Amino acid sequence: MPDTHPPSPPPPRSNSMSATFNYLHLDADKVLSAFGKYGRYQMLAYVITTSVHMLFALNMMIMPFITKTTSFLCDVPDSPNFSPLVGDSCHLHDVQLNTTIDCLAVNGAKYAYEEDKKSTITSDFDLVCEYQGMAEHATSIFLVGGMIVSPFVSQLSDILGRRPLFLIPLYVSVIANLICAAAPNYLIFLLSRFISGVATTSFSMTGFVLCMESVSLEFRSLIPVLTTISWVGGYMLAGVFYIFFKNWRVLYFAASVPGLLTIPFFWFTPESLHWLVTKQNDKKIQKYINESVAFNKQTISLIDCRSANAQSSEKTRTFRALFYPKIFVHVLINSYILIVMSGTYWALSLYSTELSEDETTGYFLSGLVELPAGFLSVFLLILFKRKTVSFYSLVLTAAFMLGTVYVPLQGNYKMIFPLLAKSTNSIVWASQPLLYSEGTPTTIRNVFSGVVSFVGELGSIGAPYMNRLTAINEDAPAIVISVMSLIAGLLVLLQPETKDKKLPEDIDDFDAGPLFRGCRTKKNKEKLKKNLEDVEAAAQKTLEKIDEEEAVELLEVKNQETEEKS
Repeated sequence: MPDTHPPSPPPPRSNSMSATFNYLHLDADKVLSAFGKYGRYQMLAYVITTSVHMLFALNMMIMPFITKTTSFLCDVPDSPNFSPLVGDSCHLHDVQLNTTIDCLAVNGAKYAYEEDKKSTITSDFDLVCEYQGMAEHATSIFLVGGMIVSPFVSQLSDILGRRPLFLIPLYVSVIANLICAAAPNYLIFLLSRFISGVATTSFSMTGFVLCMESVSLEFRSLIPVLTTISWVGGYMLAGVFYIFFKNWRVLYFAASVPGLLTIPFFWFTPESLHWLVTKQNDKKIQKYINESVAFNKQTISLIDCRSANAQSSEKTRTFRALFYPKIFVHVLINSYILIVMSGTYWALSLYSTELSEDETTGYFLSGLVELPAGFLSVFLLILFKRKTVSFYSLVLTAAFMLGTVYVPLQGNYKMIFPLLAKSTNSIVWASQPLLYSEGTPTTIRNVFSGVVSFVGELGSIGAPYMNRLTAINEDAPAIVISVMSLIAGLLVLLQPETKDKKLPEDIDDFDAGPLFRGCRTKKNKEKLKKNLEDVEAAAQKTLEKIDEEEAVELLEVKNQETEEKS
């Protein structure tokens, strides 16, 4: 019988030359583009690294619900010696001593909370009276944890790789959140929240860098699509859980369960090809390409993916590289911009339950506006430059925040300007991280992002306390956000544009933007002028030398003629 089996396919071109091809000379951007804009293996990395934003949103957005204040009374055993005070549930009147004492100073006394209200950490841990306001620490300590660790994690990520510094914190955060739900006292809860903040910020920050380094240059403008869906999904899910669960521990546990679904990520998360090329890891580069070829079912020509720079060598940069003048200026600029972005976002989000009489209406609307804003940001990033999108988003945020102050609206219409400000803030969150991440060299990209995130968390930490500015002036929070947003918009203009540009590999490839470009132009002009002066001086000396030589020759000729006549 004739052989009816189809002929075996030829071996992939990437594999067929593995014995002779030098993988260290590959250009990571060219390889990713060769697999196509929507390469399956690259899309897998994209889905994994963006889906975890849901966990971050869940961890933060359940806090407005579980930290709410609850009405209470001082429940004291029947005794003629103590009587309650009108309008003061924290103290009792001691009839015998004719003095005021703390409620809990009486044996058997306790705080009695309204039974029809949902339980919160405020009621469960008695965070009232002298401990009033401590519930806010549960929100801020999460962000403090992320702020403290981000520079160290980012440095480790640049040294050890993106993958381990994405997965390990991811699983640590899941464990810490489960402990929070079962915490026997407020101290354990705070400690677990701190650890959760450390881990959540770590995997979120490293995941963003890994995502950007795992997709093709042509796809980068589309990164906000799934990022927005994931984040808003977590935002909405927190509100849905609040509606169904009355006990805060059950609510927190429900918010922690989605983290368990990330366990399979351990087997499917690839390392960053950009990082592997920078670290000159020949075997892992080859492994990445082979896995990509197999998963994508697509062969590529590695010869066409070679780097134009034949001089490839392993480069290791540390935290000190951030103090190069042209790098350090951009660290300062982006740190300030991120402070404004974070402070604005969390101030508008955490107080969204106060936007309307019905707490859930304002909350859900505040989350939902991020969805169209996220999709709009994708079209804006495709049509316009990164700087343009960031600049106008920040300026419009400033304008809308002023609108909340100077445009009087009544009822639910008062939500219009805060929601518009939330929308433009969401757009700048899509454009600005992309702008500075694309412009930062691979050798310091994660440590750069870590330091910027570290300083930027100051805005997040201050957001839960923003309402305290109303003690100065009722409109103070909105005015402060508006002024800072306008300044941030102007600072964006000092950054280099990165749209459709190759990711810089090292500091020599870094474009410092118009500020340094102008300084460099002036410096180059001065250098050129000096060179011209040197050339002219050298030419003059040459001419003078030639003249001297000619004079000597003429003198010698005359002397010779004189001798001959004699």
